[in-house]
Amino acid sequence: MASLKWVLMIGGLFSATNVFAVDPPIVGAAGNTVTFQAKKWTSPVVESTTAWFTANGKTIPLFHAGIAAQAYPEWLSPDKKVLLATAVEYGVVIGENGEEIATSQGHCDVISMETGCVLAESYERFCEGKWVGKQWVSDEGGVLNPVLETKSPKDLLKNASSIQPAQSRAESIEWSLSFLSPESYMACHPPAQNVQTYNDLGFYLAEGGNDELALKFYRGVEAVGKRTVLKLNMADSLWRLDRQEEAQRYYREYRVAMSAAGKAQKIPQRVVERSEIQGLKQ
Repeated sequence: MASLKWVLMIGGLFSATNVFAVDPPIVGAAGNTVTFQAKKWTSPVVESTTAWFTANGKTIPLFHAGIAAQAYPEWLSPDKKVLLATAVEYGVVIGENGEEIATSQGHCDVISMETGCVLAESYERFCEGKWVGKQWVSDEGGVLNPVLETKSPKDLLKNASSIQPAQSRAESIEWSLSFLSPESYMACHPPAQNVQTYNDLGFYLAEGGNDELALKFYRGVEAVGKRTVLKLNMADSLWRLDRQEEAQRYYREYRVAMSAAGKAQKIPQRVVERSEIQGLKQ
């Protein structure tokens, strides 16, 4: 079988990339695919791959942008519903004498080929093994029965809600999702079943300074239903990200919805001021 001894040296701080190749996709259930797209990272200069899931014409990243990943066709289950993949984050720490010391953290992750959900994770060497029927048996004797183990949004919210200050609360949520992409996480826990929870998680993230990640969750909620408070939350995050034109549209939609509900007097003053600024493209 393929070796896990492939060389990586990347991290979230090495964000500048240049795509130079795409491996053939691994095809799973219903024709859904996982593709490992190669990248060259400018600092340090190395090669690695990132994982993407495609179903029904929609492609999402499986892991955080700073995560390298790899898998092989033999890691796909016989029924093509589950794929194992290694996900590794490499970074650099500075030693006592100023030298750069490589560090790494790796997992063996279990991916649903039906949804793009990263169901669970184990230690990295667990990916060295084979499928025996519907079970994955590692070379060390470990047995995997693929089930959802990814922490639920309600658990994330419960764990974060008591943390202060706001920045630390947001960081705790970010840390819980440090490997997974928000898109894959929402494939595990659909927004349609967690509308209020995702809105609250997004609010905590935005309150703590991570509007980009907050918007990922807001977009997930927006796709399954229009909510008045969501319009305000999205507008505020977009405004802080200097996306005023889009923010203004949401502020105006929020004003209309509040007025229609007879709550015009409860509209925050910032909404009135920002929605009436002239000169922004509509």
